[in-house]
Amino acid sequence: MQHIRQDSISDLYVTANWNYLENHKSDKKYESADVLLVSDSRDSMKFHARIRTRGNMRLDICTRLPYKLKLDKGELKTYGLSAMNEVDIVEHCHASPQYDQYLLREYLAYKIWQLISPNAYEVELIRLHFTQSDGSEAYEPTYAFLLENTEELVARLGGRPNKTSVISNHAVDREPMLQVALFEFMIGNTDWYIFNRHNLEFVVLPDHPLLVPIPYDFDYSGLVDAPYAAHHTSINLSSVRIRYYQGWCFPEEEVKRALKVFREQKQAILKLPYEIPGLDQKSANYTHDYLVDFFDIIDNPRKLENQILKHCDMWPVKK
Repeated sequence: MQHIRQDSISDLYVTANWNYLENHKSDKKYESADVLLVSDSRDSMKFHARIRTRGNMRLDICTRLPYKLKLDKGELKTYGLSAMNEVDIVEHCHASPQYDQYLLREYLAYKIWQLISPNAYEVELIRLHFTQSDGSEAYEPTYAFLLENTEELVARLGGRPNKTSVISNHAVDREPMLQVALFEFMIGNTDWYIFNRHNLEFVVLPDHPLLVPIPYDFDYSGLVDAPYAAHHTSINLSSVRIRYYQGWCFPEEEVKRALKVFREQKQAILKLPYEIPGLDQKSANYTHDYLVDFFDIIDNPRKLENQILKHCDMWPVKK
């Protein structure tokens, strides 16, 4: 399903027999549903869909039902959309205003990476509505965002997917990997790992001799600062807000060259928290200040040396 690229908010209505899904959540069988997407200009698209529960732990701990949607391919074609019919909806599973803020902070992280690299997932912010088959409201509306399907991402970039389950460092393109490592340091995220493809997609792209990494899933970052987030147990830090660089060792000139795009996009990055619809003043100020701290690090020669240039090849942490 193709995504709208502007930072407007669309309304997505998912109508299903939510009571039945709740009572049979362990079955994970597809049931009938209807999906209505209404853009900010009030144009609408309606789809027949199939819906099922997903996850294991999330089924037990979430206050809202985690689920997976599949849209009708024929209807997608009618609207001139891609036939990739599995919709990835990123949402928090707890209904509260504060969890909406964590969701919007993660959305912000995706938008920052789009400023750094063209090799990025597209995202679209939405208001998500849950409607029972009889028209009543099943859950309170919430913020969420649509995440581009990986097949769509690869097709849009003109590349090919890589399905290898284990990735060698020697198979990864150095410069894109350095950019990813610096970005993850910027947002304070250590929840990624090359070897087992953890929160990294690897694709074959034109003009790149080796695999190009594309990051996703940033809710464990210091930028988001969710209460459940933590560094890997081997990283002995008291707070997820404390940055820990996980990149390889590179010559200083390569690191400074990679940081050039961050500096070029500095003003756009620092404005972004105040441009995300729904992000409240407290979250905007926090994320802005957290990002300012990153630029203070890279603009201070001693901090740059201690926290990045010499703090390299330290992942995974050896016990």
